Amino acid sequence: MASVLDDNKQKPVQQNPAHYKQRILSGFVIVLALLAFFALRIWVNSYVFDLLIGVLMIVSAYEVDNLLHKMGRPTYFLGFGVYPLLSFISVLVCLSLGLSFLWYVLINLGIILVLGIGMAFLPLISKKTVYKNRIADGYKYGNVRYSITKSLNTCFVCVWPVFLFSFAFAINHFNNFELAINQNWLSYSGVEGVDVGIIGLLLLFVTTVLADTCAMLIGRLLKTPKINLQKLGPGKSWGGLLGGVIGALIGALCVYGVLSLFNNYSTLFTILDISILHFVVIGLVCGLFNMVGDIFSSYFKRRAVVKDFSQLIPGHGGVMDRINGLVLNSFCVFAILLILFA
Repeated sequence: MASVLDDNKQKPVQQNPAHYKQRILSGFVIVLALLAFFALRIWVNSYVFDLLIGVLMIVSAYEVDNLLHKMGRPTYFLGFGVYPLLSFISVLVCLSLGLSFLWYVLINLGIILVLGIGMAFLPLISKKTVYKNRIADGYKYGNVRYSITKSLNTCFVCVWPVFLFSFAFAINHFNNFELAINQNWLSYSGVEGVDVGIIGLLLLFVTTVLADTCAMLIGRLLKTPKINLQKLGPGKSWGGLLGGVIGALIGALCVYGVLSLFNNYSTLFTILDISILHFVVIGLVCGLFNMVGDIFSSYFKRRAVVKDFSQLIPGHGGVMDRINGLVLNSFCVFAILLILFA
């Protein structure tokens, strides 16, 4: 959750009723949009959901980049601008060639490495352009140091949020990856039509949304002591932390309950001996990962001395303010699917 701070004094400020109305209305629109994309994914094509992931990825990367510039840390826009597209292309390559998840991860890390090295060597290609950009960015050191620093900053954006969130692509297409699922349970007629990707996406979005919502509500209701970590923002409380974990737990149990209503999914859970206790653990783990993502996001904003990543979503701030937990949870849920179904 984004802390409510005064940009100059860094102290909590009171929000007026109009802010809460905006927040509720925007939240309602966000939920409707999510439901629409889930419906399109189920009844049209799984690639439709990639569009949502890609848009969130690009906008959040731009917001992180914007804050880096406010902190005096220049980046190469082209680097993290093309990486989301390259990440998606790597999914298509792995699916078309029948490659495993390991190749997907290695290809993505390889792309970041190549981009980073290529950007670091730009002074050898065009010294005048690098010098001009260095002066424009107000960087006082030499061209080589400037280019290497700028390359590392760009790689940072490529990793957080883009690379971590790219696991949502892998979750979406989980069934289509080679060796992604245990072939033993595919022989059972009762599990025909099972889409592990939809299980992962539901866990990802439901646990994260409920974790954020419960963290805010319970944090305000309990009035518990603040977490004594000033660099992470004054709005963090132990009640909010507890609420986030409880929300994620409720979300995981809701996913289990809904999926169990369908014979193919309930049969799958029986075959693989997956019980409600597994989803309890999943909820707790997702809640903790969501908390870590939120805390790191708050720390980053404190360093940039801003309240929100942007003002794109009325009452909520920027896209990154809403998906900061989702980014880290993408890797978490991806790992959970591998453990349960690979």
